[in-house]
Amino acid sequence: MATEQSRNTGQQSIPKVSLALQGGGSHGAFTWGVIDRLLESASQATPLDIAAISGASAGGINAALCAAGLATGGAAKAREMLRAFWEAVSRAGTRAGNALFGFSAPGPFGGWNIDWSPIAILMEAAGLVASPYDNPFYRDPLGPVIRSALFESDFATLNTSSSAPQVFISVTNVRTNQRAIFTQPELSVDVLRASACLPSEFRTVTIDGVPLWDGGYLGNPPLAPLIAHAQDLILILANPFVRRDMPPKNARGILDRLNEIGFNASVVLEINAIEAVNRVLDSVGAEAASKSRFKIVRFHIIRDDDFLAKFGFVSKSSTSWPLLETLFERGREVAGVWLRDHYAKVGRTSSPVDVKDTLLDPMLKQRNAPQAQQGS
Repeated sequence: MATEQSRNTGQQSIPKVSLALQGGGSHGAFTWGVIDRLLESASQATPLDIAAISGASAGGINAALCAAGLATGGAAKAREMLRAFWEAVSRAGTRAGNALFGFSAPGPFGGWNIDWSPIAILMEAAGLVASPYDNPFYRDPLGPVIRSALFESDFATLNTSSSAPQVFISVTNVRTNQRAIFTQPELSVDVLRASACLPSEFRTVTIDGVPLWDGGYLGNPPLAPLIAHAQDLILILANPFVRRDMPPKNARGILDRLNEIGFNASVVLEINAIEAVNRVLDSVGAEAASKSRFKIVRFHIIRDDDFLAKFGFVSKSSTSWPLLETLFERGREVAGVWLRDHYAKVGRTSSPVDVKDTLLDPMLKQRNAPQAQQGS
């Protein structure tokens, strides 16, 4: 479905975009920082009209917070709600005695990477023989944190207001091994809990009799639902795609990279599928493409693989505020660089150039690059 690609306010044309937010546990604070900077730009010379947002796990929670804030009070409210949530995450971890909380700065186990810490190894070993169902004192740790930042009134506005961006939250159906997408008017605390339900840490979330796990397994994040809302898609990555020190040689490094590859797999497949359609539209010519119900999708990637590669898998479960703040500040910095270097490309072409070099199937790189990403 074709949509307008910009909205005019006075003399300024604001480009319309969709945001796709990866999940990654506490590393979602990096995405929070990116969003915070993009929202801050709404009052500056680089505003964006956010038409839709998708997400999985922490990305799904960030998506709901951003959209609810935009619907209830604009960019400033969205920034406030996002900060309130992540501060609540850290406070909850402190109260619960998060075993990883003390690892709040680079330490003796490899800097920010705490995979080799004795506590992390002990917790992993325990996870091989025990599940959340074995804990007689288990209490849902995530629901109260979400409710502290997203009130019932916020969900009501998010689910009914025409001013709210369309939100798509992915979950995994445990019974059928299929992806499911929740959107308005079905968004709720339980939907967000389900999307972030790592089964090794949380008990399964059941909605309408369907057992659901983390959406990152099959849609991290989902891209297809966004295409109808804007031709420009900004993908914010919380998991490294490219690592320079490969292949890993130790057991922890191998497990870390396997985890990253698994959680990146679905988005790679969707990007390749969308880019295959782009390639067909290029090949038929502008006139024929203009008559198609499909439109060129322009990709914009905000990422920092080298920075995120410093953090191991275990740090995704740490609620240390210095860790969250470090990720947040880096996200803001990276988003600021993207706005400076690539904002002018939104509505015109994809950015940056390395989208094809690192995220696409080699077969798709053979297409005519200069013409490939031109909008219809």
